[in-house]
Amino acid sequence: MISIQIQTPARDELKKCNDIIVGIKDYQKKNWAIGLNGDTLQPDGFLAFFTERQLSFQYYVRSTKTKVNIGSPDAYDINIHTVEDYINNVKSFEKTAVNNTINSLEFYRSKNWAIGLNGDTLQPDNFLPFFAVRNLPFAYYVRNAKLSLGDASAYDANIKTLQDYLASL
Repeated sequence: MISIQIQTPARDELKKCNDIIVGIKDYQKKNWAIGLNGDTLQPDGFLAFFTERQLSFQYYVRSTKTKVNIGSPDAYDINIHTVEDYINNVKSFEKTAVNNTINSLEFYRSKNWAIGLNGDTLQPDNFLPFFAVRNLPFAYYVRNAKLSLGDASAYDANIKTLQDYLASL
């Protein structure tokens, strides 16, 4: 079996998480089922969200129509807590990744190395995908016999972009 992993930008993932928490709280106020639709017993979006992220999920279903009773009202708070823990993990992972990239940019700056394109081969480097996945602008700095692109302020511009991004999470 092929394993497929889709990487979602952290900012988008955090928004989805916050939307799920708002949704669970709304359902909690109405005492509506979570995990399965209370009328049809079909899986719902909450279950899909948790399953996609391999998070544990607590069902709560009280259906007079189907006579199905699953779980307890504690499921709302347990699921919210699970998403909050997941949010903290996403933020921690992203903070580490961003700080590692900032450290790499600082190292490249200390060596006056090209960023964006490899200074020798002019092939894209690993900074570009990192910025692309996060939908962040990137400033190039390349100097070689064939190409002069950007200037040394690109290091600081990219570091500031990453710091601002981190602060926005």
